[in-house]
Amino acid sequence: MSPGGAGARLARREVSGVSQNEAPASDAEPPDASGEAGAEVTEEAFASLGYVDCLQYCLEQRGEHQPKALLMGVSGESFRLCFDRNDPVRGLAVISHNPLRAACAALGYDSDVVYHRDLEGAVSALLGDLSARGCAILHTRAEWVVVEPDGSDPSRVVARLADGRLRAWPRSRLEQMWLQEPGLLELGLEGYYYFLIGDKQRDPDQRESAMASLRRGVRLLTRRSRLDGCASGLAAYDELRQSLLRKQRDQLRQARTVRKYALWHSLPLAYIGDSRRAAASYLTLIQAHFEEEARDHLRKAAEGFRKAAQALDEVPVVKQAVAPAAAGEPAADAPLGRAERQAIRSFSYLRRKAAGRLRRAQRAEEQALLELRRALEAAERKHDK
Repeated sequence: MSPGGAGARLARREVSGVSQNEAPASDAEPPDASGEAGAEVTEEAFASLGYVDCLQYCLEQRGEHQPKALLMGVSGESFRLCFDRNDPVRGLAVISHNPLRAACAALGYDSDVVYHRDLEGAVSALLGDLSARGCAILHTRAEWVVVEPDGSDPSRVVARLADGRLRAWPRSRLEQMWLQEPGLLELGLEGYYYFLIGDKQRDPDQRESAMASLRRGVRLLTRRSRLDGCASGLAAYDELRQSLLRKQRDQLRQARTVRKYALWHSLPLAYIGDSRRAAASYLTLIQAHFEEEARDHLRKAAEGFRKAAQALDEVPVVKQAVAPAAAGEPAADAPLGRAERQAIRSFSYLRRKAAGRLRRAQRAEEQALLELRRALEAAERKHDK
């Protein structure tokens, strides 16, 4: 499913860690006058959809500091891949399970997705829960945010934005920003949602949690059925390559293909590459929970994901006059500019190279998948003994 039903539109601007080269949305908060960049970039600054960063912050407020790679691994984000040839960005927002629930369960926490049909009831409930729980994860019209109580005014919240800036939101601003959607990272009724982390019910068995995440990773990589109209798992690479290599004799259709490719290259490609780097880091983190045979397979799987990320980094860029984020469907009678005609000529040469790099990434992930299965088999044999 696509979170919020507006997933394709929102995904264009809610990937943390990726430069999106577009003007701020009208709903977005204005930048600080100081021009400070916000949150520091660390070696673990993997690009992700904003809810992963929100979860990491909420856990830190509880005194639990978890690497982002671990959260991407246990949530399934590091193994996810979906592609829609008609809208190259939409696959970013198509998911098969709730990653926030999955991550909380792996870490031993209860969690709640709170729903209200009307906005007024949702705001009142949120303000009440914040006083008891401390923070909540909210999907706004512009991005994912963490909201916390404002100690000086119970009718206001403090919103932590994706770049780390804090904003005091009165009730009116909260109502303006809150996104109405049919479910929060899962199918549901149309309404207003927020996510709460509950109490820690148990100290998880780290080995079992790791094995559960590996099983989920295998399922995500091997899914063959289409998900909300998107090719998913390793099969998404096949659809990507077919989309690139399909010949278009009509120049207008060629222009559309170039624009779609440029849009995919500007945002989803960075996310996919970083998710594979996160997978490699996650597999390295969990090796200590396994015996030598399984560890050896996990090391090989991590290397496969690193090779996939490297191949994705080498997918060539097509420069064009139209900014990718603004690229839409050109009118049937619209003349193509010189820069766009040049982009079409460049694309005719580069698309085979791009398809080759994607095939290399797919092969590396196929090998990583094989090693994940072998690691699970080795760990299960050891457990049976």
